[in-house]
Amino acid sequence: MNRVISRRLIYLLVIVSLSIPLLSDFILRPAEMKTAEDSYSLVQGLNQKDGKFVLISMDFGPSTSAENGPQTKTLIEHLMRRRIPFGVITTYPYATPFLESYPQQIADKLTKELPAESWKYGADWVNLGFQPGGAIMIQSIAKAKDLHEVLKTDGKGTEISSIACMTKIHSINDISVLAQITGLVGTFNTWIQFFQNNDYRPEVIHGCTSITIPEAYIYYATGQIKGLYEGVAGAAWYDVLLSKDYPTRTTTDAPRINTSLATAHLVILGLIILGNIRSLVDRFWSKS
Repeated sequence: MNRVISRRLIYLLVIVSLSIPLLSDFILRPAEMKTAEDSYSLVQGLNQKDGKFVLISMDFGPSTSAENGPQTKTLIEHLMRRRIPFGVITTYPYATPFLESYPQQIADKLTKELPAESWKYGADWVNLGFQPGGAIMIQSIAKAKDLHEVLKTDGKGTEISSIACMTKIHSINDISVLAQITGLVGTFNTWIQFFQNNDYRPEVIHGCTSITIPEAYIYYATGQIKGLYEGVAGAAWYDVLLSKDYPTRTTTDAPRINTSLATAHLVILGLIILGNIRSLVDRFWSKS
């Protein structure tokens, strides 16, 4: 019976520690991350007038949206603030609702903060929808001489050629950055392997879940990717960098989620320490 009560108490403490940051203004400063800083610098250095485009592959579903969602939102906000046109695409069907909702959420957020400005679908971003076929689809985009003939329509059925931000985007050479964000095994490997042609490959930013950071770091260390979101902590530090350049902005949910996880980890560590102390005390008393 005591063991059952203790377990319930542990669950209660973890729930409380997770809930407080989510329901209050309590936010811990996230750890500084060079990988996120490199991602930020790459986006910050994009030329607004070169006519190029950023492609965001949102290959994640609801199960990893707590980490991949904040990564995507901070990146989209940065691109919108810098007026860099971008497209969202996915090879994973369960990501389809996010292609529509995330850019619109950020556009609405920015419009509230900056009423004199506006961000509109078609001019600032395009939803390229769910594209089945995996590696074959990625290769077809990479090798295409005219993307308008390969993708044809956006997620709403509108012809790509009639969408303002796509009129000058015809091949992979017109894509300056690929941001691939996923919680799926093997998806990133497929993108980085096949999203290139004989003489060009866009710069790559990768967003991964915390459990896949060691695997993703190999690509960062070898220079195959220029930036990396290391779980929600990477998104939280990216959010801090945004606030430094745009002090009046409203933060995304990345710092709050990161704080929630951090406080829960501290509680678990505290319980482990207390458990070991209790064990040592019991051992001491049993010998005396």
